[in-house]
Amino acid sequence: MKSLSKTKGTLFFLLFAILIGFIPEKGYSQKDKKSLSLAIQYFKIMKEYSYLSINAKYKGENGFEPSGNLLFTIYKTDTIDASKAIKIGQIKTNKDGKAKFIIPPTYVNAFNAYAVRLENNKTFEDTEESLNITDVSIEASLVKSDSIYNIRAQLRSASKEPIAEEPLKAGLKRLFGNLAIGGEDSFTTDSVGTILVPIEKGLTGINGKLNFQVILEESEKSGTVIANVNTGFGVPIVDKSSFKERTMWSPPTKTPYFLLIIPNILLVGIWSILVLLVLNLFKIYKSKIY
Repeated sequence: MKSLSKTKGTLFFLLFAILIGFIPEKGYSQKDKKSLSLAIQYFKIMKEYSYLSINAKYKGENGFEPSGNLLFTIYKTDTIDASKAIKIGQIKTNKDGKAKFIIPPTYVNAFNAYAVRLENNKTFEDTEESLNITDVSIEASLVKSDSIYNIRAQLRSASKEPIAEEPLKAGLKRLFGNLAIGGEDSFTTDSVGTILVPIEKGLTGINGKLNFQVILEESEKSGTVIANVNTGFGVPIVDKSSFKERTMWSPPTKTPYFLLIIPNILLVGIWSILVLLVLNLFKIYKSKIY
């Protein structure tokens, strides 16, 4: 009996060992998780809000592909001690692997540190990306001198000190980007942190409204800062579209009348001739029978 029980115990042990061997390694190993490429940028829209732009990708069979539907946790960290972190929210990436997290105003100060983390994901390794931001501001306004309109903008630090020798871009906001104004790609702030950008005449806008932007673009210390200047002195756009008229490029419900009438007359005429031919052939056939 003892030998039988020992045999059963040995068989059970062997079966258990075989089952363990067939369990896929993915069930308990982290080695097979994919590596994630994570990029974050800081944006500040003056007098509105600040946000983090998140872009997640992974290396697939066709190169880098977007990582959609990933839940990221955002932390406000200490600029000195990175281990001190406060969770301020979570956000998921869209199908393009991108997300826009609006930072609560209470977590935007003179000096800021943020961390974006992917934690405990089944497919990707734990990933973290962080950045440190020094807050700056752009005060932009419209001024008129000798019948010429200008955009005046001043770049200041959080302590209201002017920032000199910093490039700022100025442009007119359009549907697919900004139209540069002033004849230059960028303007460098002077000793008091100011730029003055002339506006050419004849710029068009819906109902004459123009939205100008002054941008500190992708600064290593302060990210991207945007100031908007809304005006109403533009040339109103006149709608010359004939989309609602009966033209060749109108929708099917607005087909020109000649395209409706002439083809139908031709079709009726052709079918009438065919019907007459068939009738005549039938009459000829009947006459031969009799």
